[in-house]
Amino acid sequence: MKRTIFGGIVGMMGICLLLGTVVWSADTVNFGVCEIRSGAFKDNGDRTIWGIEAAVNEANSKGGLLGKKIELVIEDNQGKGEIGVQKAKKLVMQDNCVVVIQGSSSGVGGAIGQAMPRLKRIYLDTNAEAMDITGKNFNPYVFRTCLNAGMHVKALAHYFGKKTQYRKVFLINQDYSWGYDVAKYYEAAIKQFAPNTQVVGKEFHQVFNKDFAPYVSKITASGADYVISGNWGTDLTQLVVQSRKLGMKIPIGATFLDDDGVMNIAREAAEGCIQANMYILGIDSDKARAFEDTFHKYSGGKWPSFVIMEAYIGTKMFIEAVRKAGSFDTDKIIKAFEGMTWDGPIGPITMRPEDHQAQMPAVIAEYASKTKYYDFPYLKPIMTIPASEISVSLEESGWKPYKE
Repeated sequence: MKRTIFGGIVGMMGICLLLGTVVWSADTVNFGVCEIRSGAFKDNGDRTIWGIEAAVNEANSKGGLLGKKIELVIEDNQGKGEIGVQKAKKLVMQDNCVVVIQGSSSGVGGAIGQAMPRLKRIYLDTNAEAMDITGKNFNPYVFRTCLNAGMHVKALAHYFGKKTQYRKVFLINQDYSWGYDVAKYYEAAIKQFAPNTQVVGKEFHQVFNKDFAPYVSKITASGADYVISGNWGTDLTQLVVQSRKLGMKIPIGATFLDDDGVMNIAREAAEGCIQANMYILGIDSDKARAFEDTFHKYSGGKWPSFVIMEAYIGTKMFIEAVRKAGSFDTDKIIKAFEGMTWDGPIGPITMRPEDHQAQMPAVIAEYASKTKYYDFPYLKPIMTIPASEISVSLEESGWKPYKE
């Protein structure tokens, strides 16, 4: 059979995809984004995309990446792992994206991560924190640039464990991998900081739960003096608002209260709550102010809060890894990313080479009735915890070496 020119080109593209080599047009390079774009948690997907867009706008305004303009190809995973994998395949095989970025769901992130060894592309996890993603399910194509569950709750344990009035904790979380990690790793971490702490209750509820009254009753009856929850989105909003309406006044230690969408609804109900994350708006330093102002400029007037901030930082780190590699070749980017240190807004962020889990400081914040960022109550940073004090070892994280 006579081979046409078109057939030859298609064949070469197929070979290149199988070998992990990327074929680009002369002046652009595609970044794939596989996010929640519909349903109850769409706001989280939107915010992740805002962060990615700001980092890309910043890079493009300064000449692009290795001489190419970065373009985003965005797909809706609907918050479902199987759809996320389908869209990741499309982003790689049809859109020829050099990376697939996702952050809003650990369930989706875990599924995408497991698909990447076949696709020979990097999955950049900017927000999803379940331990297995870089732990027992580790593979070299996955890089996480945010905290993992163990690090995130260890920061909260650091805060509550050093305050003697808090020795009875109730754990309430969403009923999937992330929620179970929050409970497991908080229970272990608090024993390090305050061994006499009692876990007086532990509950897991369905995602997108509408009625928290039964759980609030259990918390009140348990005698807990504080609550720890990894809830996010509407599940966090409802937990905070409903618990206060039902008379529960004890602090809620949260991992995602820095979501401006949550705080815009929770408002004064969030008073007394405590938040931890890798960065929180309002840190009093020149570097932090420059970080916020730069994001504000390239995002069209938004502030780097919650997953917006995480997606922005993660995308900037990936761009830096590509620059360091001097290539869009997947294997070269992996080698450049491993062990790389990026100068973050509150200190260096280093990509641990063994498990591709970024190591970084964390910030603790409390409710603030007024800030310069929003016209509703938000948060105020009160302390920064060094990376060394929240790090979770490879053994603690359940890490296993990758086997093809």
